[in-house]
Amino acid sequence: MKQELEKTKANLEISNGKLKLKDELAVAAMAAQAAAERSLQLADSRAAGLRQRIEELTRQVEEAESKERRCNKVRHICWPWRAIKAATASTANNRVQNARRRMLPEMQALLHHNV
Repeated sequence: MKQELEKTKANLEISNGKLKLKDELAVAAMAAQAAAERSLQLADSRAAGLRQRIEELTRQVEEAESKERRCNKVRHICWPWRAIKAATASTANNRVQNARRRMLPEMQALLHHNV
């Protein structure tokens, strides 16, 4: 009976040791889970911050592009090179035609011959 009692005590100590190990493992698992949740929250907050920063930078780029487009329009309106070139060309053509009218036919023939 004493041997059986000692054997039972030994088994009880082993079981208690196993229970203690399981408790410690459960505590460690809960701590790891809490740390993982904190890490996920931190990652989410960083991602949200980065998303906001990307949206802000995108808005700034769009504003800069729209300002650039407006500047180009204003420059085009302020400096109508095509209209000036067309006006200059038509004025030059008018001058040539007026000069030809004043020329004698012999001079006009020479002009056409040289060109």
